[in-house]
Amino acid sequence: MKFSIGYNFDIKSLDLLDVYKNNVESFYFPIPGEYLGSGRSIKEPGSYSVQITRIIKKCGSLKINSQLLLNATCEGKDGSTKAHFERVLNFIKRLKDKGLNSVVITNPAYIGMIKKRIKGLRIESSVNCYVRTLEHALYLKDLGVDVLTIDRDINRDIPLIRRIKEKTGLKLKLMLNEGCLGNCPYRISHYNLLAHGVTLPEKNVEGVFFDRFCIQIYAKDPSKVLRVPFVPPEEIGLYKQFIDYYKLSTRVFSTKRMQLCLKSYIDGCFSGNLLELLDCPGLAYFEFIDYAVLRKNGFFKKMLNCGLECGTCGYCRSLFKEAVLIRRNDRSERSKKEELKSISMYGKELQSLNDRPNKLRAYLKIGEAYSNLRDNR
Repeated sequence: MKFSIGYNFDIKSLDLLDVYKNNVESFYFPIPGEYLGSGRSIKEPGSYSVQITRIIKKCGSLKINSQLLLNATCEGKDGSTKAHFERVLNFIKRLKDKGLNSVVITNPAYIGMIKKRIKGLRIESSVNCYVRTLEHALYLKDLGVDVLTIDRDINRDIPLIRRIKEKTGLKLKLMLNEGCLGNCPYRISHYNLLAHGVTLPEKNVEGVFFDRFCIQIYAKDPSKVLRVPFVPPEEIGLYKQFIDYYKLSTRVFSTKRMQLCLKSYIDGCFSGNLLELLDCPGLAYFEFIDYAVLRKNGFFKKMLNCGLECGTCGYCRSLFKEAVLIRRNDRSERSKKEELKSISMYGKELQSLNDRPNKLRAYLKIGEAYSNLRDNR
């Protein structure tokens, strides 16, 4: 089972490649912002160009594919000009000469140009291509994509994924742990803003939280968090017959959290707060999702057969009450029942924690809950 993990701008994260070299198929990193935007809002270090060279060299020594991301969903008003493409292609060529193995593209226009001008690079479609139909997949195959990353929104449509594999014959990649809402209506607007490097504005439009647009949906119905189309570590075996590579979204993770995520999927098991595995800024609305409760209630099997009959089903709302804790913040105060749930969740987590920092965090959360119970008597 081979995984793809992303660079978090912490050079120490390269040490993970030594430890997990037999499990990591590729290590991806973004093209510098002077060439293209990105799919994540992360401050680029001044030494990034030097770091890229080091990444490529490290990957080469371990026979891990080094991958350059060209995953911006918008390239601006000059994005179709000859000068723009020449600049990007020349940069890719320089990295290829240093040993770069692969590029991940969102804009299909790059496929033919790279195939023609830069021989020997593997071309993968980005998850931001939003491939969710067989027809779309066949178009990308005809254009020359070597590896197809399917849209996270069809992660649980196993018959469709199988059909795409059979009809295209391409190698497929599945993103496992992105925490965005399934079929989120804000996704295109969100990624277009990220592509332009938009920073947090001083004043938002009322009700809009930059980089966390989905909070408007969660505030209305927080049980929608259970519609996040992640694939649990215990269930990736369901895909082994037609998925070649598994991608983990880790670029905004600390190196320690990156290791936790990777190891959980390698081992095929996880316990504790599911939010530790998932990547999405909108999940900051929540504080804890008890993964053990989801497993006990057959969550993934239910989601595989979900018909979105939310008005009559009630499964997610019922499960939410037991498994999910909303973060205490300026917009909402917890009820006594919620504070007691917090104490119970962190109490159970303490039983499985061994490291001192996480134990201390759990004790602090329990203390906060008791303090609020006392203040609100």
